[in-house]
Amino acid sequence: MCSKIKRIITKVKKEGIVKPIERRIQNQKRQKEELKIIQNYHLIDDNERKRQREEVFEKNIKISIITPLYNTPENYLIQLIESVCSQTYANWELCLADGSDDGHDAVGELCRKYAEKDTRIVYRKLDKNEGIVGNTNQAIQFATGEYLGLLDHDDILHESALYECAKRIQDGADFVFTDEMKFRESVEDSNDIVCKSGFGKDELRSHNYICHFVVFAKNLLDGMSELYRKECEGSQDYDMVLRLTEKAGKIVHIPKILYYWRVHAGSVSMDLSVKQYAVDSAKRAIGEQLKRTNEYGQVECNLPYQTIYRIKYDLENTPVVSIYIWENGQEDIGGYIDKLLKKTHYRPLEIICNSKEVTSVSDKNVKIFGYSRTEEESAYEWIRKAREQSSRMYHICLSGYCIPESEEWIEEMLMYAQRPDVGVVSANIWDNKGQSYFAGGVLDQDSLTGIHVINKGMDKADQGYEANMRHVRNTTTASGICMMVPERTFEKIGDFSTEMQDCADIDLCLRSREKGLWNVWACFADVAYAGDNTAEDYWKQCDLFKKKWKETIEAGDEFYHPLLKALKKI
Repeated sequence: MCSKIKRIITKVKKEGIVKPIERRIQNQKRQKEELKIIQNYHLIDDNERKRQREEVFEKNIKISIITPLYNTPENYLIQLIESVCSQTYANWELCLADGSDDGHDAVGELCRKYAEKDTRIVYRKLDKNEGIVGNTNQAIQFATGEYLGLLDHDDILHESALYECAKRIQDGADFVFTDEMKFRESVEDSNDIVCKSGFGKDELRSHNYICHFVVFAKNLLDGMSELYRKECEGSQDYDMVLRLTEKAGKIVHIPKILYYWRVHAGSVSMDLSVKQYAVDSAKRAIGEQLKRTNEYGQVECNLPYQTIYRIKYDLENTPVVSIYIWENGQEDIGGYIDKLLKKTHYRPLEIICNSKEVTSVSDKNVKIFGYSRTEEESAYEWIRKAREQSSRMYHICLSGYCIPESEEWIEEMLMYAQRPDVGVVSANIWDNKGQSYFAGGVLDQDSLTGIHVINKGMDKADQGYEANMRHVRNTTTASGICMMVPERTFEKIGDFSTEMQDCADIDLCLRSREKGLWNVWACFADVAYAGDNTAEDYWKQCDLFKKKWKETIEAGDEFYHPLLKALKKI
């Protein structure tokens, strides 16, 4: 208490009284505005409720809700069951597996009363409590639905949750996940939202962002002995999601808040402390996925974030990496290359300059040659021609205003680019003020270029929404200012489309996504940009790009959540 008072006194001495009061008033006003936006986004009216109830789907899929119980408080249990009974989609089954002790017979009595009124509620008293892992597996044993949904015993569902999931199932989804909201008393008055990106293989390996609400086809469990594994207790949800998404044919994210995660004393949402066994289980789950997919690397915590993980993939070999310096910076090319090499650990390299003058270096693992660019040539026309002179293995497009901040910047990109399912890898680019310059790009029909740059201008000290500046994630576009493209990508989707002019880099990224390849933002490949242009300045000639990709841009971007866009969170 004394330390808190001292901090307040220090702050008052520094800022006075007026500024903190004004800031508090502004924050309260902003929170009220945000709450209104959030309420309009996730609450439905009577007309929509009626429309959903009356809609008839071609596939009348039964969804079994799996809920393990243990000494559940009566009011929480009532709210949970009522939230399921209130679903606008009617073909559901609530499977309640009760491991409560002898002092909590009221749990069973309440469940039996509800089951007598509604045969869709199925209750089983377990012979013994096996914890969340064993009790969940027991509940699955008596589930009869073609799809399973996971609901914790102290949480509740949005009334449209099953309707929205069933709607995606009609289109072939076999794994569906939604957004969620943390709440204490009322879901109407909460603004503690967790909005997620679409499914990203690399983001999922970085942290368990999928969490609640998950619905999946029961046949995904075929060949598995059980849903939850005892050896991954503490991170059993994470392990489950990793294994199921490997097998799923169509994974769909619903960008709607359909799950309410209760915050109370004793809940996981309240207890932010991380137990070491849970961290070890999570790392084990990721490591086992790497083994199943024949990938190799070390899984570490990205400290101080114990539940954000960093994979240091083994490099399969050391291929020649070709760097194309398509834009000259402020200094002579020789001096720039000197700085670049001093800041770059990786070898072998070949550096192709936009210059007739070729500097020489003593490093036998570095080859440098010049390839002149005419005034009429765009950067990507020049890179296309320069590639013909290269070893054609891995290619880095690099502005001469960029200097690496981390010596292993190439290794950080190459470890992803070597994967056959990766198309393009973006570096993490900072400006000379220590602010984010480029941290991945997403489609945005309201942007002049059709692209929104994630977290633009964010200070290095800021972690971003849900710490999205602290882990590797999948993105829609990279930037030719600094990105790596394996030769394999060009072979699969074709070269830079020079008719796209300035936007040939983002056009390549969209064609990569069209072919089912992942584009990756490698957050540990730190590069500093010292030029005066913004990332968007490099996409000035964007009319042809926007015309070609008009429908795709208007459809929205799975990595740019509409609610986060409205709230200006990313």
